[in-house]
Amino acid sequence: MLETIETVNTGLNKIPVCKSAVSATTVDDESNPILMYKNYSIYDLVQDSFEESVYLLLNSTLPNKAQLKVFNEELKSKRQLPPEVVDHIMTYPKNVHRMDYLMTTLSYARMFDEDYYNPIWKDSKAKPEELASLTKKVAISMGAKIPTIIAYGERIFNDLATIAPDDNLSGSRNFLHMMGKDVSDEEAKALDTTLTLYLDHTLNNSTFLARVAESSRTDPYGPFIAASVGLKGVLHGGANEMARQMFDEIGSPDNTEKYVLDKLNRGGVIFGFGHRLSHYKTGVESRVKIAEDVARRLTKKNGRGDLMEIYDRLKAVMMSENIPERKRRAPNLDLPVAVIYSALNIPTEWNTPIFQSSRHFGWVAHMIEQRLSKGPLYRPSQIAINGKFENLKKYRPLSDRLIK
Repeated sequence: MLETIETVNTGLNKIPVCKSAVSATTVDDESNPILMYKNYSIYDLVQDSFEESVYLLLNSTLPNKAQLKVFNEELKSKRQLPPEVVDHIMTYPKNVHRMDYLMTTLSYARMFDEDYYNPIWKDSKAKPEELASLTKKVAISMGAKIPTIIAYGERIFNDLATIAPDDNLSGSRNFLHMMGKDVSDEEAKALDTTLTLYLDHTLNNSTFLARVAESSRTDPYGPFIAASVGLKGVLHGGANEMARQMFDEIGSPDNTEKYVLDKLNRGGVIFGFGHRLSHYKTGVESRVKIAEDVARRLTKKNGRGDLMEIYDRLKAVMMSENIPERKRRAPNLDLPVAVIYSALNIPTEWNTPIFQSSRHFGWVAHMIEQRLSKGPLYRPSQIAINGKFENLKKYRPLSDRLIK
């Protein structure tokens, strides 16, 4: 007998809406949560570059050296922003929310992309392979620009001269270079690892938005702009900024337990803990374990052991019996990433845009998959409240509606 699943007011929890091979969460032989991209373990993928994992998601296969070199060169060739876009950034208010800045700049920059006027997405007879190819091409062009957009914004909003992309540098090192940071190999690798970890995570909120927009057969730029609206939310990507701010609010490791208990007693939220996936709520997932290790090494080298001590105390308190069982949670990826970005001296307001610089390619992998599978237009149903004929109200002309 099939289980009856409640589908109303649950945020589609446990309701499958598509089939996907992009990523999956599973457990290993010892019941430890583990994330896979295209059936490759995240533990293996973080050993190499972020670009290798991007290639995997977009092409469903790992690249060889020659293929990865070509792919990296393609990304580098698209890093530059048109002068018109840079001039446009100069007009923004300096206190603009950085996700609004990113969304607006991406939307404007697409008008200068070589495929902006390509009409194939409107062609009802276009083959799915042609549409998927256009989506991939556009995504690489725009995705390569996101780190430049972020770095230019940081420089411009602080009245500093922009630093042009350096094609001699890897993606992560180039981004930090454009931000004005001279970093070690370990620091560049730390950022690169977080990008690989953020790349995709099954059908999360923003990925679902990308699929919904893609299903309407809109232009190839629209879905990842739509997805960024969801990523901004504090219950999704924006939570990483809230987690980062929490470290500043706690200040000293000795304040940690009191901070947590006081906030929970007031009905507040401890960001960086919990997840909509049930097996992540009390089990420390693979991405967190990887990021924890990176954070521990990086803070030790950078003399920021206080951050890791706060982290360890937060984790201990939130998973202890001092917390009511219904509120006990394991950390999610946002918590160790907050430590890593703080140790790299990346301003808090850029946490979510950096998240998007990675997740952008995850969205695109789903968009391509949906187009190739000829996915239908998303159009869920509803339960209408008072939606029966006997509840139909009698209409009265405006002239008969007197003010009482």
